[in-house]
Amino acid sequence: MKKQFENLLKKWVSRIIDEKSLTKRLESGKTLRIKFGIDPTAPIVHIGHAVPILKLREFQNLWHEVIILIGDATAQVGDSSDKDAERPMLKREETRANAEKYLSYFGKILDLKKVQVYYNSEWLDAVNFCGVGELAKNFSVAEMLDRDNFSKRYKAGVRISLQEFLYPLMQGYDSVAIAKKYGSCDVELGWNDQYFNLLAGRTLMEAHGMEKQDILITPLIMGTDGEKMSKTKWNYISLDMSANDMFVKIMEIPDDQIIPYFQSCTAVDMDDIAEIEKELQTAHPRDIKKKLAREIVWLYHDVDAVDSAEKYFEETIAGGVRPEDKDIKVYNLTEHYGNVPLTTLIREIGFVANSTEARNAISSGGVKVDEIVINDLKALINLWKEKVLIQVGKKKFGYIVWNKIMASLLKNKVSGLVEESEVKANLPSKKESNSFLQSLIPKKKSEGGIKTFLPKKK
Repeated sequence: MKKQFENLLKKWVSRIIDEKSLTKRLESGKTLRIKFGIDPTAPIVHIGHAVPILKLREFQNLWHEVIILIGDATAQVGDSSDKDAERPMLKREETRANAEKYLSYFGKILDLKKVQVYYNSEWLDAVNFCGVGELAKNFSVAEMLDRDNFSKRYKAGVRISLQEFLYPLMQGYDSVAIAKKYGSCDVELGWNDQYFNLLAGRTLMEAHGMEKQDILITPLIMGTDGEKMSKTKWNYISLDMSANDMFVKIMEIPDDQIIPYFQSCTAVDMDDIAEIEKELQTAHPRDIKKKLAREIVWLYHDVDAVDSAEKYFEETIAGGVRPEDKDIKVYNLTEHYGNVPLTTLIREIGFVANSTEARNAISSGGVKVDEIVINDLKALINLWKEKVLIQVGKKKFGYIVWNKIMASLLKNKVSGLVEESEVKANLPSKKESNSFLQSLIPKKKSEGGIKTFLPKKK
């Protein structure tokens, strides 16, 4: 039990408020209510999101009650704790759909049958304007502006909406609502960048005459490039990746992130991580990374998939052999027709982060199309084919598949007809239909062969 407590309180934990109180609660033998809230702002779930879920599993293994709070209401406002601008508003339907995906992956780590799941719209939708005023009086404008990101934006003259000031109140009130429902909310988990919001929960619980929750805070993890993991930087490891892709992605992390990833993204305990750290001093980092990759991939895939992923890495990535077709990811594109810039394609499927990286990859000879090196920055790729094999570097392979129905219509384009009715029946919008038909018009009569039926201009 002592070892479990040590892992719980020390492994990938940056701060505990109040540590003495939490230790006393754990040692009391009572079943504690452990709350973790997350805003489902996007459909992408990466291993950074799973860090506190692994911590929740430690609590669950000690027979404590886990509560996952889905912020379908708070997600519509958006937490600006880690942002330098306002977040866009989301629709409730979007947050609910994203939440289902989050829970499906969290269920790979937690026993969801023993988890209480709530949506905070249940109580936040019921708070009237007077209620908001009662909550707001517990905080000052000075306290809000003291937050690092708000302070920077205020000094730079960047707009801060009053709605953003309300977010900490909403998150804090979640703890009050849970305590009202159960009689207590003992512990809340969160990330470093949520520090102020987590404290807001303690403030509001005290204002309501409740025992204040303790807080366990975990650091954020770095992405595969050594920078903060972010969906916009394409440096994340998504939980919906295949075992092969996840294994390869983990092998790409910087060497100095091996131990932090063991600490944050695996179920390996601290004593074993200490031994791995010693081993890393003499062993090749690549060998330790393979151990890391196996530990992480195992959390989300079965053992056979883990073994297959390691074999795939050794033979295909490390060995430089093209993977089998079944192991190559397929990317369906519906917004491009005809000849599309190669720089656009490799950027949109996520093989590079931006246009600059795309140009650098092409000019250095690191991009192949159907196994032919392309180094022309202005190269256009013909998407009339049913599929195009794209390779960037030694590790990234993908098939670009355009609209399959339209591709089949074009198989016999030289001798056949492409009627406007056929196009409209197979494309989702009039705009796409007209765009597609326009792309079929030959630039020169000698390029003809396809009869087109375009709407007449009025």
